[in-house]
Amino acid sequence: MLRLCALVFALALCCAVPAGATTFLPVTFEELVTKADVIFVGEVVDVRPFALDTPDGRIIKTQVTFSVSEPLYGTTSLVEVFEFLGGELNGVGMAVAEMPAFAVGDRRVMFARRERSINPIVGFTQGLLRVTRDAGGVDRVLTLDGAPLSAPESIGTRTPGILLAPAAPMRLSDFRTRITQALAEARRQ
Repeated sequence: MLRLCALVFALALCCAVPAGATTFLPVTFEELVTKADVIFVGEVVDVRPFALDTPDGRIIKTQVTFSVSEPLYGTTSLVEVFEFLGGELNGVGMAVAEMPAFAVGDRRVMFARRERSINPIVGFTQGLLRVTRDAGGVDRVLTLDGAPLSAPESIGTRTPGILLAPAAPMRLSDFRTRITQALAEARRQ
């Protein structure tokens, strides 16, 4: 138990940052596309925390299962499963700063790496986008924190100035087209 507490404390220190600072470097849309091993649109169908014994003690990880509705790159599977460090199991929790949380029913666009890591999402959270359906029945793309994604080029940038009117979120169909175009461009280079 002492080792687990020490591990969690060490992780917390590594992830501790002043309020408002980011813990990861910005990733552009082109980098999301070129660094991802798999890109898809899917829905979370299962979120399952589990304990893992390591030489340094027991850790908690969370396995997230997606039902793939639109495979865009690197998969033809109907299901994709990824593991994330942290979670809560039997009243014991392990948290990693800014790790995304998942709930059954979440619809997401996922840019991910298959290599083992604490978080398989490209750009830690930047490669995980929300998909919501508007009142007209059109699927729209938002950032993980709920900001409308009006253009892929805005990913990984901080636009200075004040927006007078919120931008309309991009249609999922248009975003898929841009991903396909970026993949084709990357292959030509």
